[in-house]
Amino acid sequence: MSKVKIKINDLYKIFGPKGESHVEKVKSGMGKPELLEKHSHVLGLQNINLDIIEGKIQVIMGLSGSGKSTLIRHINRLIEPTAGQIYIDDVDVLAMSDEELMNFRRFKASMVFQKFALLPHRTVLANTIYGLT
Repeated sequence: MSKVKIKINDLYKIFGPKGESHVEKVKSGMGKPELLEKHSHVLGLQNINLDIIEGKIQVIMGLSGSGKSTLIRHINRLIEPTAGQIYIDDVDVLAMSDEELMNFRRFKASMVFQKFALLPHRTVLANTIYGLT
């Protein structure tokens, strides 16, 4: 039987100082242009529902600016969602304490950034092991 490794339910990200206050408006049909024009907030993710099955290869595709990186950064909480749920191995990622989140990022949800940065004064080996020290 297939096991759901990552489960995302009804995920929203509204960028701006009062994103939470606009979720219901977006759920009721307010679009990205109207949200920006009337409230100066940006809709990053809207109603994302996703089950990622353990052992399967899945791809997140889209045009530049469509929210792919924003979605991935929500999985390990580099970006906090405005609304929704994220579970990994049936554990609520959004309920994790700072210490639990640190261990989660350290042992379960590493990522390689699109624009990685190397420290120019270090060797390749020193850059590689930097995060381990």
